[in-house]
Amino acid sequence: MKRTILYLDDEPACLRLFLNLIGADYDVRTAGTLAEARALLAERAAEIVISDKLMPEIDGIEFLHEVAEQYPASCRVLLTGTATVGGVMRQIGSGVVQFFLTKPWAEAEMREVLERVGAYLDSPARSRMASSW
Repeated sequence: MKRTILYLDDEPACLRLFLNLIGADYDVRTAGTLAEARALLAERAAEIVISDKLMPEIDGIEFLHEVAEQYPASCRVLLTGTATVGGVMRQIGSGVVQFFLTKPWAEAEMREVLERVGAYLDSPARSRMASSW
């Protein structure tokens, strides 16, 4: 079964690119707004939640914090072109963000992160925590 991904980004071109490059290998749902992302998650939780850091309605880290509280078994990935490594590292240390990738990303980089996410989700410690998808 394909892993489920929710990708939140306010740039339609980024959403289309992600879907075109990654969609064949994953069950991808995309959202361009906070409301769309929340509705998609309420409809069906995602194993992997990816968010751009700079969103008009909410900071990506704040969104991923919300996701961590409501869907703790999800793996959360932050995309950022502007954040300092120190700021992202604090969020990684807190458990809100498990992985991050800089924008603009290349397909090979995204696939590598998604492979690492898959290994993380399949790890014995994570499998004990996971809820049913």
